[in-house]
Amino acid sequence: MTKHIYYVVILCIVQINLIYAQNVDLVGQLNPYPNLDYADIWGYAAPDGREYALMGVTGGTVIIDITDPANPVEVEFITGPNTPPYEWRDIKTYLNYAYVVTEGSGSGAGMQIIDLSNLPISASLVNTYNTTFTTSHNLYIDNGYAYVVGTSGGGGMHILDLSNPVLPVETAYYTSSGYIHDIYVWDDTAYISGGDTYDLVDVTVKSNPQVVSRSAVLPGIYAHSGWLTKNKRYFYSTDEFNQRDLIVWDLQDRSTWDLVIPSWQMPGSSHIHNLFILNNYAHISYYVDGYIVLDISDPTNPTLAGQYDTYPGTNGPYTGAWGVYPYLPSGYIIVSDMVTGLYVLNFDAGVPVELSSFTGTSKGKTVTLNWATATETNNFGFEIERNIRGVYVTVGFIEGNGTTTEPQQYSFTDNDLRNGVYHYKLKQIDFSGGFEYSEIIDVEVFIPTILNLEQNYPNPFNPSTTIDFSIPESGQVTLKVFNIIGEEVAELLNEFVEEGNHSINFSANGLSTGIYLARLSSGQNTQMIKMSLVK
Repeated sequence: MTKHIYYVVILCIVQINLIYAQNVDLVGQLNPYPNLDYADIWGYAAPDGREYALMGVTGGTVIIDITDPANPVEVEFITGPNTPPYEWRDIKTYLNYAYVVTEGSGSGAGMQIIDLSNLPISASLVNTYNTTFTTSHNLYIDNGYAYVVGTSGGGGMHILDLSNPVLPVETAYYTSSGYIHDIYVWDDTAYISGGDTYDLVDVTVKSNPQVVSRSAVLPGIYAHSGWLTKNKRYFYSTDEFNQRDLIVWDLQDRSTWDLVIPSWQMPGSSHIHNLFILNNYAHISYYVDGYIVLDISDPTNPTLAGQYDTYPGTNGPYTGAWGVYPYLPSGYIIVSDMVTGLYVLNFDAGVPVELSSFTGTSKGKTVTLNWATATETNNFGFEIERNIRGVYVTVGFIEGNGTTTEPQQYSFTDNDLRNGVYHYKLKQIDFSGGFEYSEIIDVEVFIPTILNLEQNYPNPFNPSTTIDFSIPESGQVTLKVFNIIGEEVAELLNEFVEEGNHSINFSANGLSTGIYLARLSSGQNTQMIKMSLVK
């Protein structure tokens, strides 16, 4: 039996103080169709490391290469249904495909499936799914299934199996929540925004979704959309009608929608639209107010952390920032403004770690990276990234020291490398999910192919000198010093040594002026050099 929870709600409006740091910088902008209207936006990170913005626009979907974020470039325009007033469209990606839905009917109606595998050269429409619906308001994709809502023929939820991404197969059509405006799915649970209420639906059995619980009906709101916090306990929902704007529910008990923040609003009369959560920040498209960032490290007390107004005008209420996407690997935020198009933004979460040095050395097949910090605040740790065929890949992680005013030393060893030059950078991450990259350093790995004993330096010397040598394979190595008549006067080395380049110091204290011989032996190979001691 479904448990319905209702509340008597005393409305408490939480408003923010206008004094705050903006913390958002414009990186790039593109308005490819100034005479058309833009809608939702989504991001796509290709396997080769390039990044793209996929943005709805009147009459289709525009794909923009933002790999160089300061210079966005349109790559492709995919034509789609366009029956006014339903020009808007919603976009999600799965593998190397984009799925686009719209409420526009007529020729070509249905869920478009776009192949992105040929980017940055081109993208192509490979199928339009219209077997069980032709129009839709929204969709979400999770673990190989598409959840399409607000569809023709009743407005419910169609669950589509994407085992074959080009040929979806419907497993169920769910109608118990009535018309569904938006949906978020996590761990086989659908969080449904149904206009009047928010519903929690168990979709573990893809052929038989079941209602678990339903929120209270709050006076005057429209249950528009929402997203779960990082710990998956709190559901942040948006009311598009400017009655309460942001509402926060506690779902620790899945059978109970516990209202913990009845309302959170920006000053003025701007309407909220879509919200997405990454780590401890909520990224919001707020129509006339533009892009808004909230710090939700305390989920029950959101505070304003940043803003960038994409729409400087005041006309409204439904114009300005439509969508936002904060999940690109680069960390850049992309925003679609209904009038002025694409914005690429950088949100500075204020990563408070001062890196004082970052160096690398090689020995044999191993690179050792060393770095130091002068101070640290909320330092979760460092991801170590190495360039592999043009893409930086994480090769290790070193835990940080949280908050400290004392200098800290760190080290990481990268093993089993081949000859060549390797490029490294550090990604410092704080406990709030913010991050910052270090400069890139280059380290050359040179593994010798023959036994080699270099001339000592300085030479002549008094009383000490340095002897460099290299060995092609790990093994037992001896390095001895003899006088001119062949008598051994010093054994500098007699042990197992790793392949690679090495250096050792020889002190001639107690020896007389004259010529000495240094002999290096490894396996069956031997080399000698003459050294001159002058006192």
